[in-house]
Amino acid sequence: MRITHNMLHNTVLKDITDTYREVAKLHEQGSSGKRVRYPSDDAIVATRASNIGTKLREIEQYQRNASTVDTYIKHYDSITDELGALAYRLRELVVNGANGTLTVHDRSTIAEEIDRIKDQFIQLANTQVSGEYIFAGAEARVAPVNADGKIVMSAEAHVSKTVDLGRYRFEYNFTVFDAFTVNGNESIFHLMDDLSKNLREDNPKEYLNTHALEKLDRYEANLQKLIARNGANGNFVQMATKRFDDSVVFMTEYLSKEQDADFMETYTNLSNLEAVLQAAMKTGGNIMNYSLVDYVRG
Repeated sequence: MRITHNMLHNTVLKDITDTYREVAKLHEQGSSGKRVRYPSDDAIVATRASNIGTKLREIEQYQRNASTVDTYIKHYDSITDELGALAYRLRELVVNGANGTLTVHDRSTIAEEIDRIKDQFIQLANTQVSGEYIFAGAEARVAPVNADGKIVMSAEAHVSKTVDLGRYRFEYNFTVFDAFTVNGNESIFHLMDDLSKNLREDNPKEYLNTHALEKLDRYEANLQKLIARNGANGNFVQMATKRFDDSVVFMTEYLSKEQDADFMETYTNLSNLEAVLQAAMKTGGNIMNYSLVDYVRG
């Protein structure tokens, strides 16, 4: 086969261009730290990396969901502790108020303290997190209890909030009907109003010793169930969070092994290829400068 000068010229240029392309690719790998950035680099690895990236974004959303739920759980935990302490103080006041030796003034003083406790209950019922009332159910932008202690949240808003935690739709919220009523019926605010009224009427013994204590028993029992449920929710979220964190670490490490460049290998190959390129350019320059006249003269 006859090799023309033009053919030789094109072959030399192609070889140098291909080597330039390889040098540029290694430079990009070294500067980015990634061996595979595009499907053309390695289609199989690029596809796996894309799938893992999608899964990582899903898990990161689950982590954000778990963080939101954890915030609610911690607030519920703190609030139910306060409610328990206030309910205990109410019990003490009820027992004390039923004492037949108390004067009208004494009972009026107890009623005033109950009124103050009611105000504390109202404040707790209207607790907000990130602008939402955490006991308001579906009506999270509206305070569930008014200043008089009346529950203004509708029964239709008494719904569970759910969040996606991987394979689970997790229910995590409580409403005023859960935390501020006696067995979901009479509100704790109404009970305190009755306590205050009976104490001020100075004839509370029968009411305090029977009805009031019985209702307080039911309220405290309901509160304990709420505390237990919230604690179980907290344990579940902690386990889910750990699982998500472990998955992120595993997938990130796997993705790194698949995509990341070996710096030592990359720069060794780059150094070798640059030497090849220099030699090719020098040799190619000599060949391309050699003409037919040079051949005849030779």
